Amino acid sequence: GLIPTVKSMELPSYDPRAAAGMALAYATSDRGGCHRRARPIEWEAFSEGASTRERVAAVVTAQDTRSILWSFVADDFAGEPLWDDFGAEWFDALGQPHDTDDLRRAGERIWTLVRLFNAREGFRRDADELPDPLTEPISDGPAAGSHIDAEQFDALLDAYYAARGWNHEGLPTVATLERLDLADVVDGETPIGDPPTPTQGTDDD
Repeated sequence: GLIPTVKSMELPSYDPRAAAGMALAYATSDRGGCHRRARPIEWEAFSEGASTRERVAAVVTAQDTRSILWSFVADDFAGEPLWDDFGAEWFDALGQPHDTDDLRRAGERIWTLVRLFNAREGFRRDADELPDPLTEPISDGPAAGSHIDAEQFDALLDAYYAARGWNHEGLPTVATLERLDLADVVDGETPIGDPPTPTQGTDDD
């Protein structure tokens, strides 16, 4: 089509062809080509030569952090001062102490729970594909020639799934659900993934 989309949602103004982490953020967003779920492009602009592991970690951290911050009904920008402790200081001020690691885990649980919902509705790896125009090189400017290489992006997506504890099709595994105390929320209509293969996520290119 004329408008590049992910999950039928059009991409915003951030062109990810020179920022593979931003492309990964678009592809793995729960609702489609959304820059609100993660914006690693702000980091990638100053991180030339970032590894696969670093790009995946940036996307996962942003998605988990925003998941917990939105539970506070905090705006992206107003909430960014909370990124270091996931809001633990706020809870302390309210007399309801929460451990930073517990809050981080809560963000991961929220993101995984939404993935389970999407999986029940039929989403699989093919829903995390990028639109074809992103494989076409940028024609001019400082990033001229940059584009998304399909094979490299597949490897990046594999690494993301492995970091999440999802299988090759992007389905959370039983072990991941047990670790996050989500096993009991899965109904008979929700597919569960087999454990990731040992080779997934090991490429640090």
